[in-house]
Amino acid sequence: MTSETLATSTVKPPRPLLSARSEAQLSMRHREMLDQLEELFLTQGFASFTVRSLAAELRCSLRTIYELAPSKQQLVLVVLDRFLHRVGRTALAAIDPTVPVDRQLRVYFRGAAELQRWTAALAEDAADAPDVTRLLDRHFAYVSSVVERLVATGIERGELKPVDPAIAAAVLSGAALHLARSEGGPGVADLSIDTIDRLIDIVLEGIAA
Repeated sequence: MTSETLATSTVKPPRPLLSARSEAQLSMRHREMLDQLEELFLTQGFASFTVRSLAAELRCSLRTIYELAPSKQQLVLVVLDRFLHRVGRTALAAIDPTVPVDRQLRVYFRGAAELQRWTAALAEDAADAPDVTRLLDRHFAYVSSVVERLVATGIERGELKPVDPAIAAAVLSGAALHLARSEGGPGVADLSIDTIDRLIDIVLEGIAA
């Protein structure tokens, strides 16, 4: 089973708000702006910005900003969705389906290490924005489905006990999400690789064959 079949065997990944084709058609300046906005939102959040202040930060016109999205709300969603998709693709591509499942799980969660850039400021703004929360939930559902498929593979191989893969995935993914949303927000030590490894150790200790 390849990482591609893993990705398509359960829940489909969320449809990107900015497709790869659409992004490829953007000018280099527009892509640079998306990268700049990503860094801005990840470090400072988005609630305090207006479209005008974003244009000032990027040293561009309001018209250029509106060429990316018709509103600040949609711009925030596009930028964060683009970031989450990139992190997800990186994590999925890191999986080697030939190694034991416990290693695959560790590699998958470590592949999401860039989520450490999701700071407390952004977490606070996201919690107050229902549309951003829905976006995060869609991505989380996909992460949980990937973990569920990995657990099911471990059961099929005899590496894990015959537990309910959905429950095991919910425990692993839910615990990681709890750490990400704990006091201090993502981007602090809560999401360190050591913490993730210890979390996986705790869960696998109970279901290892």
